[in-house]
Amino acid sequence: MRRWIICILCLFLLCSSAEAATLKRGTRGEGVREMQQWLIELGYLHDEADGVFGKKTEAAVKAYQKSVNKKQTGTLTAEQADELMFLWMEITGAMEGDGLGEDELKELYPDGCAWTEAETEYCWRHFELGRLYSLLHYDLPDQAVLLLTERLVPQYEDALMALYDEWSETDPDKAAEEQEKFETFLSEHEEQMVNAYGADSAVVMKDLAVWLHSACVDLCFDLHTAASYE
Repeated sequence: MRRWIICILCLFLLCSSAEAATLKRGTRGEGVREMQQWLIELGYLHDEADGVFGKKTEAAVKAYQKSVNKKQTGTLTAEQADELMFLWMEITGAMEGDGLGEDELKELYPDGCAWTEAETEYCWRHFELGRLYSLLHYDLPDQAVLLLTERLVPQYEDALMALYDEWSETDPDKAAEEQEKFETFLSEHEEQMVNAYGADSAVVMKDLAVWLHSACVDLCFDLHTAASYE
């Protein structure tokens, strides 16, 4: 429920200013200031949120549009502003969960993750992680990548540990052996990446998120889906 309350508040702020019209160069008001704040926090705009849609804001909007594969007009319709707001909410963590309980999630999503030719099919445990992970396919600024991966990496690590714990209930020796291999490889891989790119690098964090995503989907598939493919 929390995310819907935030959505309503943000939409009210946006739609109550600039007559809920297209935001473009020369526009002023609270809607512009709010939009500028989203661009600043995501790393597109390096300026103050002053409520004035000027040259720097226009360039930031174009950079955002380019990163999400939109036409670079430098203006935002109300719909496009909503899309920017939701991206900001997803990346910063203002939007978390969809209010559904575990039983409802189990009805909507499969029991285990699976790879398909077109995309990854996520289970009820990992669909939220998969949705966040999909944002890494955009050409985001480093600041946005760091914000996103700082959430994703520990969540994927927790998800993997939960899967290993589940595995240990049926085959504790094998689960412990494979978990040790995983943790050793993760530690060595992270050390190599840090040595190559530096600590707290967006490149390092994105690489870790990509690797952990694959490991999580693979293990979930093995534990919950593989039998149905035999």
